[in-house]
Amino acid sequence: MKHLVIATLSALAAAACTTTSDTAKAPKPAWSSIYTVPFDSMVMCLSQPAGEGFVVNLQPGSQPGQASVLFVPRNAPQAESRYNVRNLPDGTIQVDWVRIGSVGGLDWLDTQARQRANRCGGIS
Repeated sequence: MKHLVIATLSALAAAACTTTSDTAKAPKPAWSSIYTVPFDSMVMCLSQPAGEGFVVNLQPGSQPGQASVLFVPRNAPQAESRYNVRNLPDGTIQVDWVRIGSVGGLDWLDTQARQRANRCGGIS
């Protein structure tokens, strides 16, 4: 009986660790917008160099119709930030702006990112 209890507790502990890591919450976007441009056009535009002040890097998504584009200030590489771009079933494109460490308030970087996305999405 003692061995059964230990085995059961061990299995439950392993399952709890797996469940926790698999269901870890993704950071909440600082903002999200819908655009009507083609997916490839939006991704290519967002992944273009952004001058000396930013590091930009395209990361293809794990599924077709998804991609991430890192957009990090060169002077603050710890400010991990990215556009998550995905094709929606209705043919529009959703862009989520995610910045690790954001407390939900918009700042200069969030504003710069939205202006860039709007230009790429054909919104001035």
